[in-house]
Amino acid sequence: MKKLLYLFSIVVLTLTSCSSDDDSNTNTINSQNLLGKWYVKGGTINNGAFENYEHECASSRDFQEFFSNGEITFNGYNTSCELNEIETSNWVLNGATLTISNTNFDPMIYEYSYTIEKLDDNELIIKETVTEPDGTFVYKSTFTRN
Repeated sequence: MKKLLYLFSIVVLTLTSCSSDDDSNTNTINSQNLLGKWYVKGGTINNGAFENYEHECASSRDFQEFFSNGEITFNGYNTSCELNEIETSNWVLNGATLTISNTNFDPMIYEYSYTIEKLDDNELIIKETVTEPDGTFVYKSTFTRN
């Protein structure tokens, strides 16, 4: 679960922005187009400079995989390129809102909501806005199929 939280909360700190017309992507935002593997590419914070995600293994990259049964897994590789972490959560897509959650208490129950800004055959861009005591932050994360 650390990796999933890292990927959808902390990694969002290192993920991408893309200027896109939301209306042009509306037709592709559906559950069928979301299914499959999505590799972490990078991102931005508050539309700042793009930062690439650093995979611990050069030959096997960390990825999220969406399944049609409403499950999502994070698959993380260590520096020895061994698949050392698989974390399962639930996902629901309602329009352009993607909600990731779990139902167990290990180590905690969580639910995160993201706005899908782009979803096509090769790219997924999600946005999360977080208000903290020191300000509001907009994290944009980019994932790729290849």
